[in-house]
Amino acid sequence: MGILQLLWRKGVIPHRLRIVAALGELEAVRACFDESGTLRVAPDHPDPRTEANEAFLYACRFRHKPIAAFLLDRCIALNGELDRRIAAWQNRSAFIDYLIENPLWGTYPAPIAPWRAFIMRQLCGAIGHDDLATFSRWLESESDLLDDANVGVQVQLIEHACWTNRGPFIARLLARDPAILRRHPPPPSAALLDALAYGNAHLIPLLTRIWPLPDDLPHAAGVGDFAAVKRWFDPAGRVALGDLNNHYPAYDSHIRNALHWGAPTVQQVLDTAFAWACMNHHFEIAAFLLDHGADIDTDWCTHEPASVLHQAAVEADYELARFLIDHGIDMTIRDHRWNSTAEDWADAVGKDKGMAEFLATAEREREEKRRAYKTPE
Repeated sequence: MGILQLLWRKGVIPHRLRIVAALGELEAVRACFDESGTLRVAPDHPDPRTEANEAFLYACRFRHKPIAAFLLDRCIALNGELDRRIAAWQNRSAFIDYLIENPLWGTYPAPIAPWRAFIMRQLCGAIGHDDLATFSRWLESESDLLDDANVGVQVQLIEHACWTNRGPFIARLLARDPAILRRHPPPPSAALLDALAYGNAHLIPLLTRIWPLPDDLPHAAGVGDFAAVKRWFDPAGRVALGDLNNHYPAYDSHIRNALHWGAPTVQQVLDTAFAWACMNHHFEIAAFLLDHGADIDTDWCTHEPASVLHQAAVEADYELARFLIDHGIDMTIRDHRWNSTAEDWADAVGKDKGMAEFLATAEREREEKRRAYKTPE
């Protein structure tokens, strides 16, 4: 926001409604409308309803309630149905307060209107709070969410449920026969990846009703299919992947860039397979992969360079942490963003003093063993 304000003061960004709404410039927002309340739309954005909707959501995101109230009136003037929906829920002030306290972050199917943003936050909030009753009630009252025009929304809900481990919510959505079940080919999604990366492989049978499971080493390791894992090694135990581009993450430049991994390599495939096996507690497969070239000290993590132990620490996964420690992981590895160890993550991110002490104790014990076995000079 500071940079945006600086650019605004220097006059180098356009006088657009959504920009001045985000900046909190009420008079500039008012100036975007003529005397009759009609929006003076920009030449490259000729849809006044979409422009007003976006500006309202920006005002809520940056907590500018007076601007949000002004813009909500304009949105309602362009769409009277919005007022009816809000009144059936509570009132305009409560609606604005809810979207200020629960802003719509991330990437969502665009354009997104105020009521749809509200419903998405209600549904995602219900998933986050494990409130299946509220989730079901909104699905029933907003039945258009299940139609073909809202497949993108359905994807968002499923992905959110994948990384929060909310299988019953996916099952409830699919039980209402959403259009995504009939979309061929299925829409792009990170649902399978999120489930495996966050240790929720038990959700895969639900997800494969929509997306087929890729036939590659990491997915085989993540779901615990040891026979399928072994198929990717020759009789001498050497990795034999065939076309590397058929294996995750070779075909996913986004995650490789996020992990600073660069061009696709066999090591990336091995390390991802190892990490997914670890996250889903397929420890026999994980040990096999270590014996066949995977790096226990890989800087794999779910979104930025760290280590599998960092992820175990923040998830309070003692069983995984013990497996990694017993197999010799370097407990002093520091993550890319915060320059912090797994112990630091347990303490500062996971707020788990028990895990932090567990890791500290393991490191002390390892150091004591090093000193005990050190060859005298």
